[in-house]
Amino acid sequence: MLPFKLHKTYAYFVSLILLQLILGWLFYTAFDTPKGNTFPATGFTLFWGFLLLLFTVLIFFEVAKKIKPWLLPLAIIICYSIFLMQLYESDIFHQIPRIKASSINFEIIPLYLTIPGIFHAMLDLIFKQFRPSGKLRENGQNFAFAATIPIGIYTIAIIIIPLFSRGNGSFLHLNMFIMKIAICIAIASFLFFFLRFILGNIVGRNLNAKNPIMVVLFGAIFPFIGLALNAEFKIFGNFNFIAIYIALILNAIGLILLLQDAVLSKFIGFLGASAGFPVVLYFFIIFLPYIPLSFIALIVLGAGILMLTPIVLLILQYKIMSREFVTITKTYGKKKLLLCSFACLLLLPISFFGFCMDHKNYFNDVIAETDFYDASNTNYVDYDTEKIVYILKEMNKGNRRLSLGNAENRLPILSIFYDWYVFDNLQVSQRKIADIQRLFLGKIRSSWNRYVPPQRLNAEVKYKHYTEYDAKNDFYKTEVHLAITNLDSVGMREFRSEFTLPKDVFITDYYLDIEDRRTFGILAEKKAANWIYEQITTQRRDPGILQYLYGDVLSLKIFPFKKNETRTSGFTLYHRTPVHFTINETPIDIDVQPLAQHVTELSANTFYVPSAVKKTLPKKQIPVNYYLVVDNTTKGEKFREQFEEDFSSLSPEIQEKAQVLYVDADVNWGTPTAPKACGFNYKKVISQILYKHRNQESIPFVVVYAPYENRFQGKFSTWEMEQAFPYYNLIEHSHWDKKIPSFMELVEFSQNGASSFLHNNAQPSLVSFDDTATLDRNISGNPYLNALQLRLFHDLNDLNPKRKKEHWLNALRESFKQNILTHSTTFISLETTAQEERLLQKQKEIMNADYTEKAGSETRRMSEPYFWVLLLVFAFIIRKQFLLKQAKKV
Repeated sequence: MLPFKLHKTYAYFVSLILLQLILGWLFYTAFDTPKGNTFPATGFTLFWGFLLLLFTVLIFFEVAKKIKPWLLPLAIIICYSIFLMQLYESDIFHQIPRIKASSINFEIIPLYLTIPGIFHAMLDLIFKQFRPSGKLRENGQNFAFAATIPIGIYTIAIIIIPLFSRGNGSFLHLNMFIMKIAICIAIASFLFFFLRFILGNIVGRNLNAKNPIMVVLFGAIFPFIGLALNAEFKIFGNFNFIAIYIALILNAIGLILLLQDAVLSKFIGFLGASAGFPVVLYFFIIFLPYIPLSFIALIVLGAGILMLTPIVLLILQYKIMSREFVTITKTYGKKKLLLCSFACLLLLPISFFGFCMDHKNYFNDVIAETDFYDASNTNYVDYDTEKIVYILKEMNKGNRRLSLGNAENRLPILSIFYDWYVFDNLQVSQRKIADIQRLFLGKIRSSWNRYVPPQRLNAEVKYKHYTEYDAKNDFYKTEVHLAITNLDSVGMREFRSEFTLPKDVFITDYYLDIEDRRTFGILAEKKAANWIYEQITTQRRDPGILQYLYGDVLSLKIFPFKKNETRTSGFTLYHRTPVHFTINETPIDIDVQPLAQHVTELSANTFYVPSAVKKTLPKKQIPVNYYLVVDNTTKGEKFREQFEEDFSSLSPEIQEKAQVLYVDADVNWGTPTAPKACGFNYKKVISQILYKHRNQESIPFVVVYAPYENRFQGKFSTWEMEQAFPYYNLIEHSHWDKKIPSFMELVEFSQNGASSFLHNNAQPSLVSFDDTATLDRNISGNPYLNALQLRLFHDLNDLNPKRKKEHWLNALRESFKQNILTHSTTFISLETTAQEERLLQKQKEIMNADYTEKAGSETRRMSEPYFWVLLLVFAFIIRKQFLLKQAKKV
């Protein structure tokens, strides 16, 4: 009796009907769009459904013995071979929405979910009608026929058909049709005779434990020849991993040891074969759907026999291990053998999972360095650039095309798990990849953005304002109304202007008049709002957007303006003092009587210090700390030489006091390492210095030795970086006169026994004596004080991106609740409800994410289930056979 009773008719419900239903469901859901499902109801899809119904009926007829036993398997082989040929001739793959087609390889799924049924039918047909006798002569004939078929089809396809079609283009389509039919027949014939050869050896007991030749051929020689050929021609993917070779070597040694007479050798061999079994099973799953797909290429390469090696090896290994299991358990016990073999079985899967876990953690650390690193942590990390290159290459290969014309050169199927686990089903944006490459690999790539902003108009701005005093909460509400006129003689231009407001002035209730209708802006997350604004301006619709750019600088944009058109817009300010700012070179003056200027405690150990109070604070001479920041990359060699020369000329006192920071992809506050081919992490070194001096008990004086083109600054410009040093204490080495001031003058603010030093200027300050301060859960009912607390929270977290990552969602929600513009939100006025729905949908994605940088920059992929479906089906078959075998013993 043959093992694996796949000929049982009910098994077709698993190997054929169930898998085809799953295939149909995958294709149907692939056509889901926001407008509904667009699955095409064509003649082909009707044929597909007819096949499902037909073979469901035939299976029941076979069970009831109302049809010939050979009819069902033969019909499956013929009909589903035609089905696959017609499927790949159809344009159904091109009709799948682009976002789905780019995240799942639909061209390989039908093979994984259809070939098992055809394979099952082929075995069923052989067993029922053409069962081999097992004689050596018959086995040799089957092998000869299987080996001859590739040569025959190669002769027909390359010589005979082109010979008859030469000079006659009218026969081209007919020749192609004949070619496809010939290939299908050749594939089926090859499988038929080769499976008869394998099954004949099983029936004739030629594959028993006493035959080491088959073990050596299919367990050792053929697998390594196949790997060598694949490494040369790169047909099926990239299997050049040391773990695969080690596992195959252990598996081959284990199978050979299982053939020995000594029980100890058998025990060791069983463990070795258990360790190699995951690789054998993996290659079996990989090569099963490749039988028709790779047939022609394997003919050309002359290695057709190697393609079925995993199938033969799996059957051979199962037979040997199951037969020797009883012998070994008599000496070592069933429990001990099962535990040891199971531990060996898990070695490779656990190693692969550990490999993926290491890459996932490393990838998260790499992303963190570009966005939300911990500025308080000054421990140096020597990043492995080779690992980063590998991860990025794997990300770029995420297309996973498994066809001969477009081999993916990855680990087939396992790369799906790698992508799912390491990248967390996220397709990282090009901007993020460019940041990683610039910082860790030193690659400068010109950024390209499909969005091209409209031309900026030449405008005249007039304004009116109306101020109301809120006596209950002690602040002013001022409505600012702008009339903006297009002075250009052409239309479809955009108004853009930047202006600056003090820290204690806040914006709410932005509006834009659209077609004589006042449209108040939606307060939205910044990335979502900018995304929808770019979408709308390319369609020439009416949006207006108001947001913080950085620090105290805001941006107002309105689109479009027709020729000589005047449009009106405006917003409301919360303030306690007179406000003066400029929009498009038009001074806007809001003169009011200053309200009582006093220190206000916003929450525990956090304070608002008005500008009038700062003038009364005592002045202090604050010592200066010196920092010499040096580029420690391969591109910074000349600057290091200049640093050495400058440092040697400094006075011994300055040399002793100066802190030299050697910067590559990370910041080294200690002994420098060897220069690396990477970027200069300018953003992080500045953040660490600022964080170290956040209480301003001392002032940093920073001199930079680094080329501009190698600096990684994230989304910040050089000018913005310099604005973080208001005392002109961040300078380039070429502008340094080799003199450093010993003291700088600040004012001292003291409260509750704690002190902080503030910039001695006419601007208000927000102070926190607690580095871990968060938004007060019991935030007051005073809108002005709430706005102050939101601004203080931003200033605290802006110094430490890691804290910003942890608390940004809470601050975002509070901004929405208070309707106050912050650095994380944007006011945007939209023309239609459809635009608002798109914005809210985008915002929902971001609010459901764990951080705005991740949510705004990445696109979520769909997971790919077909590997797990196959694995579950295979596990079901193994379990069924095991239970049947146990029942027979009983």
